[in-house]
Amino acid sequence: MSGVPHHLSPHRPVILVALNWYSLAIHRGIARYASEAGWILDSSMTRHGLVPKDWHGDGIICSLHWDSSLHEMIARTTLPVVNIGGTILNRPAVMQNDQAIGKLAAGYFQKRGFQNYAFFLKSNALTSRHRCRAFAEAARRAGGRCFVLDWPTASAMPRQTRYSRHYPANEHDERRLLDWLAGEIDNLPKPVALFGEFDDPAIDVLYACREQNIMVPEQVAVLGMDNDELRCEFAPVPLSSIDINQELLGYRAASMLDQLLNRELLPRKIVRIPPAGIVTRQSTDILAIAHPHVATVLRYIWQNYARRINAKTAAAIVPISYRWLHDAFLQHVGRTIADEIQHKRLEAAKKLLTESRRKAGDIAAEAGFPNEDRMGRVFRRVEGMSPMAYRRRFGKVHSSDHPAVPRKK
Repeated sequence: MSGVPHHLSPHRPVILVALNWYSLAIHRGIARYASEAGWILDSSMTRHGLVPKDWHGDGIICSLHWDSSLHEMIARTTLPVVNIGGTILNRPAVMQNDQAIGKLAAGYFQKRGFQNYAFFLKSNALTSRHRCRAFAEAARRAGGRCFVLDWPTASAMPRQTRYSRHYPANEHDERRLLDWLAGEIDNLPKPVALFGEFDDPAIDVLYACREQNIMVPEQVAVLGMDNDELRCEFAPVPLSSIDINQELLGYRAASMLDQLLNRELLPRKIVRIPPAGIVTRQSTDILAIAHPHVATVLRYIWQNYARRINAKTAAAIVPISYRWLHDAFLQHVGRTIADEIQHKRLEAAKKLLTESRRKAGDIAAEAGFPNEDRMGRVFRRVEGMSPMAYRRRFGKVHSSDHPAVPRKK
């Protein structure tokens, strides 16, 4: 065969990726679609952040905010443009579904038994206020109370200001915000489930709690949004966060742009992507327990059930008698300390049985059971079947999913 190779074809569209910040997941989604469509991507802004003055190409995928330096370029261009994150300059947009995110966060906390909820607004972003409203409405429908910690209002931030990852602008502003936030959190009824508008504001909450010696998650369970792993894993307390499905955001934005390049009508000018779920880390890994010693022991069990612990060793970490703790634990959790340890081990074993092909003995050891026989007795008593029967009934992984291992001759 002869002719011009596809990767050298002069007809391949050249697309500018201008996101103002680097999101691996969004770029991955855009790149996946670009590979399928045969595009050339100009991602030079990822390296230096400078808006190109005289750019020549076929289309632009951007992420505009009200204070964005891209505004002038996007306002004057006649090229097809799709924005990620909001509807600005009347451009087609793909964005997270803030209504669904707010409901998801409230439902997540409700399942953990919380009745007090709070939302921390650090910016005047309209999407954040929509998310706050959905969270508050869902919390109230669940019979809870919701408090809004509104920094823009408290600080008299100009209403036209939108979310900026560089706000507060200096150390004095940051100190003022943390002092105000610490006071607001201190005044909240405890325990409370607090949702920050993004990961960074949620991390501000963690710092404020640390300054006030407020326990996270025992007194304040903290949830962020975006699931930025670098921020979440290395926060003062590893931060639970909502995965807003950024890779799909990038992929759908590229898909919409492709329709515009092909002069197709968009069925919808705004596409909202539902969240992928919640990644639970230490900052919310607790039930809502008003008794501080019960909450401390409960978290200890959740973090150490796979080790050789029992009711007496767990109870020994708090300065009250075993009998008092036993009664308080039964009152606030609904089961004994020993039952809670067994419950967590059973949960872990179920997950390993259904999601892997590991041997029962290995699963028993990893889940914290003394041995395989003990795990089997617990399964038969609680589930009415053996561990292997549980795997056959509920397993997600089957032997056909893996290549056979040749037998030795």
